[in-house]
Amino acid sequence: MSDLTPTRAALLMDQLARLLRDEIAAIGQGQLARVEELYPRKAELLGEIEAGFGQPEKFLPGSDPAAVSLRAKLEELRGLIQTDLQLLQRMTEATGAVAKEIDRIRDRQSLRGLYDREGATKTPDVSQPQRLDQSI
Repeated sequence: MSDLTPTRAALLMDQLARLLRDEIAAIGQGQLARVEELYPRKAELLGEIEAGFGQPEKFLPGSDPAAVSLRAKLEELRGLIQTDLQLLQRMTEATGAVAKEIDRIRDRQSLRGLYDREGATKTPDVSQPQRLDQSI
């Protein structure tokens, strides 16, 4: 987007910051469906910002109020993105740990065999040998 103005850039960054705060809150509340719901818009905003800031020297240098404001917004976004990334990584790690534990429990409780006290598999005795009374 080559016609990005400082005003439009500030608006996009504000929208992304708001969306990241919503996502961080959703992660904190365990609302994974909300995180998934927010993803398309987050990707869209990031794409617009990335395309618009292809030439950052157009917006960021100087001491005029617009440039100072944009630099501050970029710093805020950097912090929000780092927080969001850390939470998403922790969520991914936790989900992986839960999946491994479920697999471990499922394997232990499966029909793959019986286990002794030490956790080693043992061959099950289907039934005790029966003695037949053959003295008729």
